[in-house]
Amino acid sequence: MTAKVLTRLDFKLPKELIEYEAKAVRTHLGESVIRFETDQTLVYMTSRSKFDSFLAEKAVEAGAELKDKKPVRSVEATGTHVEVKTSDGDFRSKMLIGADGMGGQTARTGGFYASWKPDQVAYAIESEVYVGEKGIRDFVGDGSYLDLYFGVSSAGYGWVFPKNDHLTVGVGCRLSRLHDGQDLLKGFTKRVQGLETFDIPKPDAHLIPLGGAAKIPAARERMLLAGDCAGFAEPLLGEGIYFSILGGQIAADVAAEACFRERFDRRFLSDYERRCWRAFVADFDVAYRIACLSYLEQYDMDRISHFFFENKQFQDCMVGLMEGSLRYRDVRAKLAWPYFKYRLARLGFPLSS
Repeated sequence: MTAKVLTRLDFKLPKELIEYEAKAVRTHLGESVIRFETDQTLVYMTSRSKFDSFLAEKAVEAGAELKDKKPVRSVEATGTHVEVKTSDGDFRSKMLIGADGMGGQTARTGGFYASWKPDQVAYAIESEVYVGEKGIRDFVGDGSYLDLYFGVSSAGYGWVFPKNDHLTVGVGCRLSRLHDGQDLLKGFTKRVQGLETFDIPKPDAHLIPLGGAAKIPAARERMLLAGDCAGFAEPLLGEGIYFSILGGQIAADVAAEACFRERFDRRFLSDYERRCWRAFVADFDVAYRIACLSYLEQYDMDRISHFFFENKQFQDCMVGLMEGSLRYRDVRAKLAWPYFKYRLARLGFPLSS
């Protein structure tokens, strides 16, 4: 979780949920490594299953009724309610907020007509590699690093995230450029120095929407979409938790207002889409263009790193993005000059950073 996630919660996370705090980033480009160090936490590492369970417990404390292990088969909106059919009975409600990820039943059977194309989706595959606490110290070294690897995928990047006693090792690729996910991960792990002596357990794979690549309807009669099923994932590095939480909170506000006013029509609920656009979706378009410019549609990370990663203003912007004090639309103006020099360099002008 980036640091800004914690700013959206009105409660503190238990210490045992935070397994590692990264204050620095090592960006690997072939044989070169660019280090970006700060004196504040940029990313909090946690196990997703434990984090999700904790959030469910907080929801129950707030009054929610949890119905677990009841797979949804379909959802349908009528003139008076939404009906959710599950493997263990049906449920009715005035409204439904679907947060069931890409390919979930809400969007597929709820009439949203959300169609994802292979070039609008990233494929991510990762494994939890047990190395022990000493292995974590040996891999990380002196700093509180997380590691990003470019050049290991034709349209993506790899990562190694430290936890308390294991490393989360993964690689992503634009789905339209993917050949074999298992081979992609295997080839990546062989290139990561320090993993040679460890077994790589069976990986998990999932799809991540490239926010800004497609416009998915997020509101219709009596239903809203939040999180990945609405395409709410930042397309440059794939961050989704922050936007799922923020989008979910906006959805809750709109749903509460709809119930109060007894307005469940598409026109009224479209305020959800407008509020999400103002809050963060507009930034996805900016981030998507950056991702396409650097590694999604063309690979130019060497030149990108020269003009941006080592630039102090760029590093300050990255801190701002992670802590939530800046948005991509703000960063665009701040980095106008380095971007201008980068474009000149691409045209063949001999410029230094």
